[in-house]
Amino acid sequence: MINQNRKETFLADYYSAQIINVFRKSFRFISSPSFLLNKGWIFISDKSGNVLAFEKVGAPEFEIKPFYPIQEMDEHSQNDMTSKVMYLPILGDTWFPGFIGMVLPLSVDEKQVSAFLQGFVNVFCLMQEQSIAKEIAYCIRAVNQDLHLDSVMQTIVHRITLNLTLSDCIAVVFDEEQSVMLPRWSSSEQKLLQWQTKILNNPKKIYENIVARFSAKRRVLHNDNANLEELLGSENTFSERWLIAPFRYNGKIIGFLLLMRDTEHPFTTQEQKFVCRFTKDLSLAVHNSTVYMRTQRDEQKQAMLFEITKKFHSSINVDNVLQAVIENTRKLYPDMSVDLWLSHDSFSTTLPVKQFSYSIDGNSVSAQAFMEARTVIIPSDGERSLTLAAPLRGKQGVYGVLELYSDKPISLPSREVEYITMLADTAGNAFENAQLYEQSNRLIKELLLIDEMTRQLNKNIKLHDLLEFIMRKLTESFRTEHCCIFSWSDEKNAFMMRASTQKEIKEFALPVPTAGKLYDLFVRKESILLADGADAEIGVPSFSYKSLMAVPLLEKEEVNGAIMLLDSKPHRYTFDDFKRLEMLARHVKVAVTNASLHAEVERMVVTDNLTGLYNRKYLYDSIRQSQKRDVCGSLILIDVDHFKNVNDTYGHHIGDEILVQVANELTVSIRTSDIAARWGGEEMAVYLPKVQSDIAQQVAERLRLNVMRKTHPTVTISSGIATWTKEDGILSVEQLFQRADEALYQAKRAGRNQVRMAEFA
Repeated sequence: MINQNRKETFLADYYSAQIINVFRKSFRFISSPSFLLNKGWIFISDKSGNVLAFEKVGAPEFEIKPFYPIQEMDEHSQNDMTSKVMYLPILGDTWFPGFIGMVLPLSVDEKQVSAFLQGFVNVFCLMQEQSIAKEIAYCIRAVNQDLHLDSVMQTIVHRITLNLTLSDCIAVVFDEEQSVMLPRWSSSEQKLLQWQTKILNNPKKIYENIVARFSAKRRVLHNDNANLEELLGSENTFSERWLIAPFRYNGKIIGFLLLMRDTEHPFTTQEQKFVCRFTKDLSLAVHNSTVYMRTQRDEQKQAMLFEITKKFHSSINVDNVLQAVIENTRKLYPDMSVDLWLSHDSFSTTLPVKQFSYSIDGNSVSAQAFMEARTVIIPSDGERSLTLAAPLRGKQGVYGVLELYSDKPISLPSREVEYITMLADTAGNAFENAQLYEQSNRLIKELLLIDEMTRQLNKNIKLHDLLEFIMRKLTESFRTEHCCIFSWSDEKNAFMMRASTQKEIKEFALPVPTAGKLYDLFVRKESILLADGADAEIGVPSFSYKSLMAVPLLEKEEVNGAIMLLDSKPHRYTFDDFKRLEMLARHVKVAVTNASLHAEVERMVVTDNLTGLYNRKYLYDSIRQSQKRDVCGSLILIDVDHFKNVNDTYGHHIGDEILVQVANELTVSIRTSDIAARWGGEEMAVYLPKVQSDIAQQVAERLRLNVMRKTHPTVTISSGIATWTKEDGILSVEQLFQRADEALYQAKRAGRNQVRMAEFA
């Protein structure tokens, strides 16, 4: 580290070198009468009389001394035995005060010497002025080569510290558009860090303090005319000598230079004048750079807005639009926090956005902006120093609010507010377009779903398959986790879960509720929408949910069932989703009713009205299908013994009941894959696919015994059995029935109430 004496020596040497340089340049322009030039010396000294530089004139008969006892006055002369010394002080804007003098013979006229010295001092001052002007011109030329503010200010800092040695410099520009000070340029990283972290707690207040202390006459602020701690609003103590010189444009302070130096080396009056002139001449360059910075910022924002707009309108995904809003706003305003608030009706995104609460506290600024559909700015809002809320407006309404806030002192000029408003409007329009697109897609999917349900019905789809299809399509259309469909069962006297995404739920029965939301659904016929509910509100087994939609299925103004959609995320469904499900429920009910009617018609076509058994055509068709896929099969032809006597004895009504009892015994005594049919009158038939003669005889005997034991009044049956195998050759259906009929005839002839096997041909 340089000690005090070395610092003083360095400082003196630095300015001495500058003075010597100007002196020698000045001497080249001197032209005087010969009596002053032929035998003397001209020199320049510091204020103590130490000769710094000299030039010989002609051939003097005496030597120049290294030191002259100079007195501080406007003009002075000294005589010794052989020479005369005359000198004048260097005044004006010189950085280093000293004297210019001449050593001449005693015979030279003092008035002429005085005039000569005065002229030389004027030349010296002109050269000094030229040197200062050249240094400033060099700096101006350098900054004009690059209008970027960072480059301009760093060049200014570099040049000023070259001219004012042993000084540290911090350059500050006030960004009026952002209402902030920009202290980014310094000759010392340590000083800059100290300034940024410990001093700039309130940049705008500091700027106002500095501006207030300057007047038309006051050019600089320094230790003697201002208190730096008070000026900066800082509790830090500054031990340095400091100097503040402003950059002015059109009478307005746009920034300043802060120079610091050790206390032992105060800034001289000449240095203050130099700094003042330096900042004055470079103020235009600083102004141009700030204008260029704002222009660049505007161009950047316009380019970014163009890119944002392009991205907004090229995206048909709501999440992509909202993501672009958040990311680009944070990029444009890195010093501010950004929140995106959405109304519940448009809350269909998976992003971490926020939902409105219309209470007085909380997000009251954003709620006000949403309700009034205008941008709202609050300079101070609790812990925040500033909050701005801009609504996301579309042509059909307001969908949310873009909220920017900061806990640090900051202000936004009207141009920035207009820009943010424009950004929010662009986002609102894009968001609306994306939502309209999604709504269009949903409507198309609804129409496709309705169309597909119609086509499925035309394919003779079974009711169970139709319900599974509807459940799957609803899950896809609403992008929900769970779906279940209930329908009323007269047999169970409860609402049965007929279809569910939870396959493990088997025939869940829900009794008619007497209270709660399920009562509203199944009894009061009211649809349900829960945005953030609890599992306990509607108890559905195996489902865990936060969001729920449920709509009743009505038939003749009575609840015949219900559709439920459930999801584990809160706020999963919008009001549009809710209305859409209600609309779809009507189509679902029509489809289910039609499928039920279609199934009933099909059942009536293939069944006997009295016994409920399949009819002869269905039996024929089933046997033909079995002969195509199976290797064997057996047909049991059955006749009720003495049925005419039953009708004559008990009447035809009892006769019909006997036929129904026999049909029921056939149904419960065979497999589900077997087919029981009414052949005609009191004759019935049972077809056993994949069954050979020995098993068929056992089944027929079991049927005979069950009918004899369980009918009332008691009746018996006779049976004939015919069997086919692929190995022996497939019989036609007619041949199979003919053989079974022959066997039945044999059983009747043998005394009835017995089983006979058809003989092989």
